[in-house]
Amino acid sequence: MRFSLSHRRALIGHDIAVKVTAAAKETIARVATELDGRTLARDALAPPEVQYERMFHQVGGAGPGQDHVLAVRATSADGTTTVASLRWNDVS
Repeated sequence: MRFSLSHRRALIGHDIAVKVTAAAKETIARVATELDGRTLARDALAPPEVQYERMFHQVGGAGPGQDHVLAVRATSADGTTTVASLRWNDVS
């Protein structure tokens, strides 16, 4: 699976974009997204799909010096789980 994760500081919290693309002969059955240990979404895709995209607006906290971890877990139809993460620090 291929992941594309991005974030942008928002007026409140962060705007986050998540995209997961299945490899050849693979489909995506579930996607779980967490920011700083808190669940943003647990999506079950029925029927399984070859691409998943979701935007989250104004989520999480933001402030100078805060560290963040965005973790995305994608599970294929055969039960294989792949994980990707994005880490950043709020500078100011």
